Amino acid sequence: MWLLPQRALWWEAQGVLMVSDLHLAKAEHFRSQGLQVPPTVDFQTLHELTQLIQACRPETCLFLGDLFHSAPNKAWSDFSEWLKEERQAGLGAAVLVRGNHDRAHDAVYEALGLDVVNQWIQDDVVCTHEPQDILPKGRWVHICGHVHPAARLQGSGRQSLRLPCFHASSTGCEAGWRMTLPAFGRFTGMHTVRAERGSQVYVVTEREVVGPWKPGSGRQS
Repeated sequence: MWLLPQRALWWEAQGVLMVSDLHLAKAEHFRSQGLQVPPTVDFQTLHELTQLIQACRPETCLFLGDLFHSAPNKAWSDFSEWLKEERQAGLGAAVLVRGNHDRAHDAVYEALGLDVVNQWIQDDVVCTHEPQDILPKGRWVHICGHVHPAARLQGSGRQSLRLPCFHASSTGCEAGWRMTLPAFGRFTGMHTVRAERGSQVYVVTEREVVGPWKPGSGRQS
């Protein structure tokens, strides 16, 4: 599996592209409340996903929860049109793994062109939305989102920089491993995580994924 600087995971052997936490419709929701949010935020997110799909040519695009942030609004229909165009261009399945913000009935998402599941399993890999989700018994690679992980890098002085990251840790299920993806959406916050013992962070820059940073490296605060 490849960790991509576009804040996505590419499982090349299976043709599966994974992204998490787009939080589409959040900007439209805030604008309806009178807050000044640029109306192009969702278009930027979907444009970046289109570029990624064109580069990887996946058979399946897997959304690991929180695809939408709010109740249905104009952004939902914009996504439906976007997905229709991607399917016409060759994208196979589009699967939504339910997250805490994905509260609509299955039929609503299916009308947009999505398949909806609570967890997605392929070989020894299980995908859910939250790191705390209950996994099947046995050794698993667990891929999830929800946290919007970020790493704070400390310079030689007092300078610091916070960047999105992939966070790898143990699942606690017979020493299985968990990989938490950064948020793909442009209009999302970040939660700082640390590379504690038994975990690693892979920092995302505009051009590459760097790491792993390890405890005691002196480069992460």
